[in-house]
Amino acid sequence: MDLLQENFPQLFYLYSTYYTPYASYIHPLRRALLLTQSYFYRYAFPTLYPFYALTLRLLGSVFTEQPSLASLTLLAVLLLVSLKLMDVLRRAIISWIAFAIRMIIYASVVLVGVWVYQRGLEQSLEDLGWTIGLLAGLGEQGEKMGRARAARRAKEARSIPEGHYRGRTRGARW
Repeated sequence: MDLLQENFPQLFYLYSTYYTPYASYIHPLRRALLLTQSYFYRYAFPTLYPFYALTLRLLGSVFTEQPSLASLTLLAVLLLVSLKLMDVLRRAIISWIAFAIRMIIYASVVLVGVWVYQRGLEQSLEDLGWTIGLLAGLGEQGEKMGRARAARRAKEARSIPEGHYRGRTRGARW
């Protein structure tokens, strides 16, 4: 909200002044906005407004009167329908994610097969051994660096006098 409050005068200036240094950038956006607005009021609004008014009148009468069995039933039906829609949406999203993961796995298998076919089995196994050795060496180096860092922190913690704090830790004594 602060961002809007801070930038509103500049945005209003850019919107209200016709000739600005940014006119070449703003005019296509303004034109697209006005065309969308005119399309909405010309075509979509006359079609959708009766449904909007009917829904608003129905919901207004349902929620302003005392709760009755019909309004509670309507609320329960709307809840069930929304839950069913959310379940369908969840299933669709999960199926697309599973499809993407399956395609990634199949593509990687095909790429490994092409790589082995081009390089030959012996050279591919040699490259695989080199890669595994590299990763193992990186892991060992990371463990060694972690141990050294932990030892340095322990040494620093022992060297701090009682009652003093290390840096900006807000009371942590380590």
